[in-house]
Amino acid sequence: MIIPEHLAYVLYIYLSVLVSVYSSAYIISIFHFGRKKYRRVDGTVDLNDLTILIPVYNENVQLFSKCLSMVKNQGANFIVVGDGCGKPYDKITIENGGKFVQLKHNVGKKNALASGMKLVKSKYVMFLDSDTLLPKNAALKLLEQFDERTGGVSAEVRIIWERKKFIYYPSEMLQRLRQISFKAMSNFGRVLVLNGQCAIYRTNLIKDFMFSDMFLNTKFMGRKMVIGDDMNITKHINRLRYKTKVAQDVVVKTKGQDSFKNLVKQSVRWSRSGYINFGSSIKDGSLFKNGIFYAFSMIYVYTLPLFVFLLLMLKGGLIVNVIVRRGIIGGILKIAHSFIYTPRLLSAFIIPYIGIKILSFAAAGILIFLILNKMKRNKLRFLSYGSIMLLVMFFTALYAILSINKHDEWLTR
Repeated sequence: MIIPEHLAYVLYIYLSVLVSVYSSAYIISIFHFGRKKYRRVDGTVDLNDLTILIPVYNENVQLFSKCLSMVKNQGANFIVVGDGCGKPYDKITIENGGKFVQLKHNVGKKNALASGMKLVKSKYVMFLDSDTLLPKNAALKLLEQFDERTGGVSAEVRIIWERKKFIYYPSEMLQRLRQISFKAMSNFGRVLVLNGQCAIYRTNLIKDFMFSDMFLNTKFMGRKMVIGDDMNITKHINRLRYKTKVAQDVVVKTKGQDSFKNLVKQSVRWSRSGYINFGSSIKDGSLFKNGIFYAFSMIYVYTLPLFVFLLLMLKGGLIVNVIVRRGIIGGILKIAHSFIYTPRLLSAFIIPYIGIKILSFAAAGILIFLILNKMKRNKLRFLSYGSIMLLVMFFTALYAILSINKHDEWLTR
């Protein structure tokens, strides 16, 4: 169906205003609420109440050894589950004072975690990736975030710095964008997903769930889907009306993807999981049960790519139409003119329209500030290279929607 030019123009103008207001409201909200610090819970924390569970599969031996040496320094008991692998991980685990459990076959992270959970008897359990490095007292600080209504707390995540690798910048950009949003959401007691690289849960809330078919064989629209354990468990805890949050003062470092191709695959996997979660949240009515800010954040994250895509389609159609009617030079002049002057449709609302434009520029500035905040080096390089990730995320979101039924395989290690 071909949309008449005047109708396409009207849709484009008002949709662009809507997206500007929509995005500005979201960015200003996460800036405002992200500045607040939730209070630390007063009470005694006992590391004997915690077990750290680490699944491992074909991990870099040097990185794994460093991971376990930092785990050992936390002062808590830990279990390593060899997902179809033994040497040299078993020896490294025992040398650091942990318990090693070897599975005969590679069964995947979910099943490895479920196998390890059979041995967990403590009040709390931390799931830690085998390529993630814990800072001093990380486990203690995460435990201190729990009160009687908190079900899960995760650390903030940074990518391990690799000087000569371009891939560091878009990888870190992906983590920064997640961190900005989750930091604000934590103050409302609900996040979309706890960072699976390092998170602590109440054992009694998740143990039975992790042995269930709902966790091990997730289905969407009757088809088995591969959903990350972190998203699955977070939704389960939110469903039980317990709080989930990301700690502001615990930052772990993890290895990024080895190539840009794998980073794109990771983005596709996260997008598919997110849209499946979004769809199921609408279907089961849990979207608005987790609070207004949670609902607004989820709706924004998963509808914005669709709005932007529609804007691009409308704008592209209008540009082609102008060039066909006026020629290349005339078309370019007309397009340039449209960027400078207020559209006639909004001439009666000139002051609000200019205000919206100023607000959108201010919001963009706030987002850049939040992304670069506390970054000590290569800010310009990070912003320029990292911006590529924004473009990648847009296309992977669209591809994820179109290929949602293909989410039955784990795209990255």
